[in-house]
Amino acid sequence: MKDIIKYGIVGIGGMGANHANLFLQNKIKNGSLEAICDTNDEFAKNFPNIPFYKEVDNFFDKHLIDVAIIATPHRSHIDLGKQALKRNINIIIEKPLAVTSMQCREFIEFSKKYDSNFGIMLNQRTNPAFIKLKKMITSGELGKIHRYQWTITDWFRTNYYYNISDWRATWKGEGGGVLMNQSIHQLDLCQWLFGMPDSVITDMQLGHFHNIEVEDEVTSILKYKNGMKGIFSTTTGETPGVNRLEIASDYGLVIYENNCLTWKKLSETSTSFIKNSQTLFEKPKVETLQFEFPNEEDQHIEHNRILQNFTNFLLGKEDLYVPGDQGLNSVELINTMILSGLDKKEIELPLNEEEYENKLREMIGNNQ
Repeated sequence: MKDIIKYGIVGIGGMGANHANLFLQNKIKNGSLEAICDTNDEFAKNFPNIPFYKEVDNFFDKHLIDVAIIATPHRSHIDLGKQALKRNINIIIEKPLAVTSMQCREFIEFSKKYDSNFGIMLNQRTNPAFIKLKKMITSGELGKIHRYQWTITDWFRTNYYYNISDWRATWKGEGGGVLMNQSIHQLDLCQWLFGMPDSVITDMQLGHFHNIEVEDEVTSILKYKNGMKGIFSTTTGETPGVNRLEIASDYGLVIYENNCLTWKKLSETSTSFIKNSQTLFEKPKVETLQFEFPNEEDQHIEHNRILQNFTNFLLGKEDLYVPGDQGLNSVELINTMILSGLDKKEIELPLNEEEYENKLREMIGNNQ
């Protein structure tokens, strides 16, 4: 078995450069960066000691790597992933896996023909606070969950951010806005923690704060068969913003904010108290529990964890945190929210994927 896993990165103008620096700073144990590839050879100047390729075929064929990290614009993820798998190269794809759930499903089926492994950079699942929250939910200690509400508005962006790349904030290039590019992380956590909803209704505005064609302000209600509801609000136009998750359950209220979990735990379930109490206004007793987690100064620590885990997985030391096929649900959820917002109606899941493909083509055509 190998001692060192050799990585290459396709796309080093944005997140790819951050990934490259993790290797160059020796933050990925038993992992080495062996090659980089980008259509813009100006980026090569930032990594003078790493072999650079402008043509992706040369990158895949001429440099022996174990893993290709695909950190290019969204639309190219699937094609590059296929090229790597055909050459028996393992892959990690930056989020999103693809811009539509239909494309995700097709790629997942394609990947099954090959022995290579593939992961997805849904890195927020490695955050200790969300790992703790996942355990609290799956163990049943919160009881039945009635409602969750996630307000994620600290994605503030300027027009300059969108203008520096012609693919950003376009239906053709990015396949969406704040949902597809930024809040996909929280929506992945929503489906990971609470499961997929049965229907979604969305109020969404296109270019409300910015001169862009896609959504930059969204509020959705996610409905579940068991009666649970989720409320999800996000934007790239507010500052100061917040990242706050509330979970209302039989055993009280859990709040995630500032990398801290606070559980206002009831002495008995609210359902039982409502049924049995003989008082007018009394409430169950509350005990406040706090779970604090270290404030990590390295803003790329979650990316580091995904890359380290993938390395350890290939070395036979760990299970894979986020297998690539788990990149599907967040994209399907985003597609459903966008379709609901555009058509101004409630949309049931599973999504009618052909309907969404047609809608996306329509939006691309309207903005040519």
